[in-house]
Amino acid sequence: MTLSTHISFRSASEPIARPRVPGQNLTASKSYCVQRFSGDIDMQTIADLAAALDRVLGRKPDCVVLDLSRVHFLSASGLAILSQFGSDAADQAIPVAVVAKREVARPIEACGLVGVLPIYASVEEAGSDLTESRSH
Repeated sequence: MTLSTHISFRSASEPIARPRVPGQNLTASKSYCVQRFSGDIDMQTIADLAAALDRVLGRKPDCVVLDLSRVHFLSASGLAILSQFGSDAADQAIPVAVVAKREVARPIEACGLVGVLPIYASVEEAGSDLTESRSH
């Protein structure tokens, strides 16, 4: 199965239902990057995962939400890449959160990565928490 990725930026001050006005700038301290993945993260797709995460850090976002809610399988190699991403982001003082269902959240928890990659039920909840902690 292939791995699909999509990146977007959201403002924590805007309701999700309201579309952004073209040309409106996001306030840096109240915005976050959402990197969405769907499919399986395994040996065949690990390079795609690593490349997408490298692009995220290259953009120097204030906060990152990794949306893995549409990922059905997370391999050990995927855990290693996520762990390295969490470490690299921490080195750059970029807070990261993960949105995942149980089949993906459980391996992250079992490996003790929730200290670096806290898990949330929704993108909105994760983004709100990250932007709140950045503004204090």
